[in-house]
Amino acid sequence: MKKTLSLLLALALLLSMCSFAGAEAKEPVHLVWWMGCTTEAPVDWAEVEAVLNDYSAEKIGVTCEFKYMTSDQIARATQTGEYFDIAFTCDWYNDFATNVADGLFLDISGKLDNYPALKNSVLDMAWAGSTIDGHIYAIPHMKDIGMEIFWILDSEYFLNEKGLEADHYISFEGIEEYLEMYKKDHPDDYPYKMANSGITSWQNCLADWISMEYLIGLDWDAQGTEDELTVKTALEIPRWVNRLKTIHSWYEKGYINPDAAVTESMGRAIAGVVQSGQGWFGAETIWSNARQKASYISRYDGPYMSTSSLRGSMTAVSSTTPYADEALALIELMNTDPYYREVARYGIEGKHYIKNEDGTVTKTDLGNTNMSLWAYTQGHYTLGPVEASAFESVPADPDQWEKVFEGYADAKLSAAMGFNYDLNPVMTECLAIAQIIQDYKFELYTGTSDPDVVIPEMLEKMYDVGLQKVIDELQSQLNAYMGK
Repeated sequence: MKKTLSLLLALALLLSMCSFAGAEAKEPVHLVWWMGCTTEAPVDWAEVEAVLNDYSAEKIGVTCEFKYMTSDQIARATQTGEYFDIAFTCDWYNDFATNVADGLFLDISGKLDNYPALKNSVLDMAWAGSTIDGHIYAIPHMKDIGMEIFWILDSEYFLNEKGLEADHYISFEGIEEYLEMYKKDHPDDYPYKMANSGITSWQNCLADWISMEYLIGLDWDAQGTEDELTVKTALEIPRWVNRLKTIHSWYEKGYINPDAAVTESMGRAIAGVVQSGQGWFGAETIWSNARQKASYISRYDGPYMSTSSLRGSMTAVSSTTPYADEALALIELMNTDPYYREVARYGIEGKHYIKNEDGTVTKTDLGNTNMSLWAYTQGHYTLGPVEASAFESVPADPDQWEKVFEGYADAKLSAAMGFNYDLNPVMTECLAIAQIIQDYKFELYTGTSDPDVVIPEMLEKMYDVGLQKVIDELQSQLNAYMGK
């Protein structure tokens, strides 16, 4: 009897221990994170995601499915109410202000103090971009938050073959002598090869954009004048119009590929000896690697700082997720844990990249082909190692971000910093305007059509469908904001 009782007690103790162990071994919370991309997820992302999830499950008890979506795909997912916990957002993709107005993003103001590492990883000034009516709805990514637009020039042709010295400040119009130089040497080729979106990032500093999609904003050239807070269409901003005329003249002179308006994409590796992009002094290493050719850069705009620039890349939490705290914990991991950030950006060490003695990393051929992504959209671009240059003449600077932020001391600041618009009262008019812009923009932005002919046509049609109503509504909102 005593032996039986002892066995029963032992069995009961064993069962209770198993029950306790089962209660302790909780399954990780699984989240869905929407990420931005041009076409689709990187080829090797499933393998990288598995490594990330092993790490995050152990560190914070959270795993994640990263869904890479194009702008059109994420717009459809939003419209149909597809589930997500975390999403990449900005003013040019998965529009931040619209989503906040529609109630899609969670007000995280009261939760940030619970994640001090995350909160402290963001510069104080950057919160202005993710704040609406005093409430914070996203985590700004630390990156180039002041807009600087650069020419990217081929070193082999301009420096080595032509014997020029690198000029790091060439104006927009001043680049023509470089285009002309190449065309004379290569009459059957095109120095500026582009897709239908036109010159990359050229519009970013032409207006303090309220909505680039609908071509409405404030004229940067009016800053410091009585007109600095006047809402306009870009079609009536002189510098914007003059640049379109300049681009058209380049097209007529044969500097731009004649099929640009019908070319959907143009990778940097196959584009011409002159390219453009938003970046910073130090980004030439990234562009050289992307072009697979040594390059130097020359700034033609910036730095400008506005609400739009501060919203260049952010992460938001869904207002309907039951896992808001877990979502913020994972966002904190992405933005403060060097290992997790490194894997998300570069992939698997030894396969997709290798570490160098100077603290930089070098992507392998497989990394370049199978782990190509918008790294700045994942989290802080300043966290983790800088990508090394494949070219000795374009060395990477591991400390480049300190210099970038020091350079913002001279940035031109928007008079409307912090302004948030609500397009819902005029959305019908905006959609009609967007369709008109869509009908013209590819030929207009590539220089294929004549701005002197096209712009008056566009303006007439846009005013006919309510452009003035949109401008008046946004002007009223801006006036009310400045009155505060």
